[in-house]
Amino acid sequence: MIWAMAMHTSRNLGGRAGAATTGYTRTAALIVAALAAVALLTSGVWAQPATGGWGGAYEIYQVRPGDTVENVAARFGVSADLIRNFNAQMGDLMPGQDLAIPLPGAASKQESETPRTVAARMLPPRYAKVIKSGQITSEPDGGDFLYQPGTGTKLVVKVERGTHWGVVMVNGSIGWIDKDCLEVSNDAIPAERFEAMLQGGRPDIVEEAARYLGVPYRYGGSLPANVDCSLLVQTAHAARGINLPRTAASQFEVGRPVNYNELLPGDRLYFVNRSGRINHTALYIGNGQFIHASSRRGCVGIDSLSDTFYWTRFIGARRS
Repeated sequence: MIWAMAMHTSRNLGGRAGAATTGYTRTAALIVAALAAVALLTSGVWAQPATGGWGGAYEIYQVRPGDTVENVAARFGVSADLIRNFNAQMGDLMPGQDLAIPLPGAASKQESETPRTVAARMLPPRYAKVIKSGQITSEPDGGDFLYQPGTGTKLVVKVERGTHWGVVMVNGSIGWIDKDCLEVSNDAIPAERFEAMLQGGRPDIVEEAARYLGVPYRYGGSLPANVDCSLLVQTAHAARGINLPRTAASQFEVGRPVNYNELLPGDRLYFVNRSGRINHTALYIGNGQFIHASSRRGCVGIDSLSDTFYWTRFIGARRS
């Protein structure tokens, strides 16, 4: 499962041997963001309580200065409590924030006559593939830049608004990308599977591995001075009470096989060399990215499965 990811944190994970560069500090921040987002997701932000009078239709409203839950509810003819229940962790309203408005007893809602909002249609979650480079932003026609997924990246679409698709970000919010950039599947993701995607994974293992960002790579390494790929994976698991063999090839024989489209944070990725032998391993962190001790980088860093070098060598994944 690939998630678009754009959050911020000030925590610095590069405290081990070989101080991380500024680039690695930013990367570490993204990992912490992903971990915080997983915690948010598991706390029930996507839970949608049974609410009397709701007919199943949504509209996305962008909060304007001076808005309160009460006056937004009055405009849409719904109760403030219904909006609060539906947006379980919205917090204080902020201008530009997307608010899901449940529309009572209606299957859809016509586009507003005022420019305050563009009609949006909530969809059952479904996969989409990036077919053309484009940016994901916080608003359909601008806003903050969130992420630029590579061609072939798989996202989850949940909203349609005008010329844009709304894709699920790792923190459960909606980011926007031009429709021309995506090829959207007609097959909805079953609700139980979608919930499993949001609530699963081992972010604690990822967090342990992230402590070593920037540590130098050395084949047959010895922490804390240096590390190789399988030692990093072994060490991250051992810190959470899971014992793994020392080599990548041996680790591949342990655990449950995981399909590419079911990957969760903490799953182990394995790669082969030109002769077809398993010679590399990494930890999936979400958003199509993984953390690993990389001989190409010369240290522990983060790369993407969409990188041709890795995708053509990817042989499978295992879950401990």
